[in-house]
Amino acid sequence: MNTSDTSLEITRLFEAAPARIFDAWLNREEWQSWIGPEGLRCEVPLLEPRVGGRYRIIMRLTDGRVIPVAGIYQMVDAPRTLAFTWGAESDPKRHTLITLTLGGTAGKSALKLRQEGFTSLESRDTHVTGWNEALNKLAAYLAGRSGGTRSR
Repeated sequence: MNTSDTSLEITRLFEAAPARIFDAWLNREEWQSWIGPEGLRCEVPLLEPRVGGRYRIIMRLTDGRVIPVAGIYQMVDAPRTLAFTWGAESDPKRHTLITLTLGGTAGKSALKLRQEGFTSLESRDTHVTGWNEALNKLAAYLAGRSGGTRSR
């Protein structure tokens, strides 16, 4: 597998200023409101949004399974760039790197999410689906809705 196979990139346009979107990733209550694929409940018991700081997310699946995700912030350059590791809390050696890049004006912004370092195409493709659903929830959250599950 070549390097481009082990990464994903998603770009989304949002009806919000870059600073507003950036804050939604760094405020515990806000992130908890929309993070995770549709239909999952997530808790964010730890959030230290600074270089070297940690975060922890508990994803609760509808079948009762629990997936703890954790990582470390690598870059926090508000409101333009945020980078952090991402992966199963129990296996930090297999974590990927997520880099968010924001640009735009006061009313509209483009968010580019790049995740690299996957060990398989299957893992990458699962994350493509999950991130697209989470970004749907973020768009709903920013638009003033609850950010919960919605039909497509």
